[in-house]
Amino acid sequence: MAETRVAGATAAAGGFDDMTVNPERTYPMHIPAAGTADAGTGAAAVDSDVDVSIVLVVYRTPQLLRQCLASIEAATPRLGYEVIVLDNAPLDPASERVAEDWGRRVFGAAASRRIQYRANRENLGFARAVNQGIRLARGRYYLVLNPDVEVRPGSIEALAGYLDATPEAGLVAPRLHDPDGSLQYSCRTFYTMPIFLLRRTFLGRLFPNARVIRDHLMRDFDHETTRDVDWCIGGSLMARREAVTDVGPMDERFFLYFEDVDWCYRMHQRGWRVVYHPSARMVHHYQRSSAGWKPSRGLWAHLASTVRFFEKWSFVLYWLKLRGRVFRRAAFILNDLLAVTAAFVVAYGIRSLAGGILVKPLFEFEQYTRFLGFTLFVAVGSFFTFGHYRERPSPHFLDTLLPVARSLFWTSVLIMASTFLISTRFYSRILVVLFFPLAVVLVTTGRVWLIRLVESFRKRDLNLRRVGILGPPAAVEAIMQRIGRSSGLGIEPIPITPRPESRTPRRDGSAGRAEASGRDLRTPEGLSPELLVRRLRAERVHEVVLFEDYPGDVPAVLATLRSAGLPIRLVPVLREVFPTQGSLTRFMGLPVVAFGDAPSGATRAPSRRLFDLFAALAIGVVGALPFLALALGRLWRRSPLLERCQLRGAGGRKVVLRRLASVSATGGVGRALFAFYPSVPALAAGELSLVGIYPFPDRDWEQLDSTYRAAPPDAPLGIVGPWTRGPLPAAALCEWNRAYAENWSPPNDLRILWRALRGIPDPMLTGS
Repeated sequence: MAETRVAGATAAAGGFDDMTVNPERTYPMHIPAAGTADAGTGAAAVDSDVDVSIVLVVYRTPQLLRQCLASIEAATPRLGYEVIVLDNAPLDPASERVAEDWGRRVFGAAASRRIQYRANRENLGFARAVNQGIRLARGRYYLVLNPDVEVRPGSIEALAGYLDATPEAGLVAPRLHDPDGSLQYSCRTFYTMPIFLLRRTFLGRLFPNARVIRDHLMRDFDHETTRDVDWCIGGSLMARREAVTDVGPMDERFFLYFEDVDWCYRMHQRGWRVVYHPSARMVHHYQRSSAGWKPSRGLWAHLASTVRFFEKWSFVLYWLKLRGRVFRRAAFILNDLLAVTAAFVVAYGIRSLAGGILVKPLFEFEQYTRFLGFTLFVAVGSFFTFGHYRERPSPHFLDTLLPVARSLFWTSVLIMASTFLISTRFYSRILVVLFFPLAVVLVTTGRVWLIRLVESFRKRDLNLRRVGILGPPAAVEAIMQRIGRSSGLGIEPIPITPRPESRTPRRDGSAGRAEASGRDLRTPEGLSPELLVRRLRAERVHEVVLFEDYPGDVPAVLATLRSAGLPIRLVPVLREVFPTQGSLTRFMGLPVVAFGDAPSGATRAPSRRLFDLFAALAIGVVGALPFLALALGRLWRRSPLLERCQLRGAGGRKVVLRRLASVSATGGVGRALFAFYPSVPALAAGELSLVGIYPFPDRDWEQLDSTYRAAPPDAPLGIVGPWTRGPLPAAALCEWNRAYAENWSPPNDLRILWRALRGIPDPMLTGS
């Protein structure tokens, strides 16, 4: 995604040194703790010689960058600082030359540690580039600076000095001036719908002096006074490192605009102060491409960010999202009713067209309305019985098709049986036969369309599920990394951790303290349940993942979350060996989780053997000619044809198979099947399966996790699985093997095969 170079590091050679930075997405609520280096996120440790890290994001503005750097040089800050330049214009090397020349001139031999330049391969947006700079920063404070800002002498020291003297301040902003010296209204109140309409529609022309706009821009405020504000524009913001650790960096869903509003809003939610400090003064060459209401790229970008901001923080939308399961169930029931009705009507039409062939008469459609009503009742009842409206549906067609077909099959059986048991003339068994495949296709298509409609919003970073994570630091970090590696989940993780001081947001959005209410809401172990629920609601969390070894009063937290109506996922202490299949029941008055027998018998069902025998026959016939051609070619070149591989199979037992030498088993299902073509007899004999657990080589067995080696899944080795798309980490494959054995079923094998053929990531692997 990007290159990172240190400007001036090899000044004598006129070149740059490369640095490695992890390009993974940064979630808004995750940044390593101060004073630590995090290899997973590429974050730098604090350097005692660096007080302020100046982060500059440029996009085809080399002249402004030169002007900004020159103003920093002229200001001669009396503290240790570094400059990090993030370039979002990959085809414009001018900014790189500006940064290199400036670093060599100002820092000389120390340039390698005082200025860094990072060139992204594409325009990643302002927020994401700023977060890259934060991960590279080594200072106590981050100064996010636009290249169109000129720093005045003493301004950086004034901002850092205020943060030194005010430990509860998370963000501080200077007084900004236009180039002509006039005041720039840079501190403002949060947006409301009237403010948005007056600022971004023609209504602003009709009411230019509206009171709500004056209040929003704080025009009546004495801008010579230091005071707490709702938010300040992101042209110049200095952030405390500890505050960013707690609140998180900028939210990358905002490509441009509103990232500063969101950052300040989250500071308030976590109890940090956002302060306007006029003792620090800078000049801002402000060019608002989004100003006004006439269509432009800037206006559309501003509107898109506005929608994202209100969608993220609106209390009304949050209230609706908490009841999303009800709305989702209603939408699917409506879809099923419409699809079943359409299938019935189409089946009736086909039956009417075949009236000349069939003997029995077909009545007018009105005569079948009671039969249609009965069909709708049985179909929806069948969907309820099989739990279709309780589970979160899949966006993949096959995953939806199989359970829908099962439910509608029993629907058709019941309807067909009713034609023999109920004495009525107005029915048609041919219509029922035609109805079944039509209903399966229409119901599945409708559901998949609805799911993909929701997914399309999530791909635009809308309607993300905000999941609060409560647990020990190592477990929280592990699940954050899992979510970060998995794309397309539509999840925004929110780690909830206590801070040393008891700051808590007030209802009006300003920062306060728990002590101010007359009672301390913090327990020695962490946040009290009352404060925890308030924080979760303030963060607009939709559901909570609670680890059983959370450092706090877990029973009280669990009870409080349940009474607050927040969905909870409880992660047990024995999560490393805990089976995924079980049922919550009671034993002697105590709640217990009951597990069934070991799944090894199920994975060797007769249906599986028949499937593998058929697969062995098909692979043997189809691959015969390509295998013969390869064998003749290898014989001609006198190169080995086969190789012997020793693998660990069911229950960790050693299995010896033969496969084609120098043919990779990754890169697609076809390559995997061809690589294991010599093992077709083992597939027919049951030693191998078309779909099964990953076959770990015997040489890698001792490097696997000890808990996996102690109780490996007792399931056949598989040729096809998620690994056919490409190499995967051993830990992920161990987890997948366990999940496969515990969740095995013939439809599940078909789903895995279908996903592998289409190159779709497996849900059991991504954790979705």
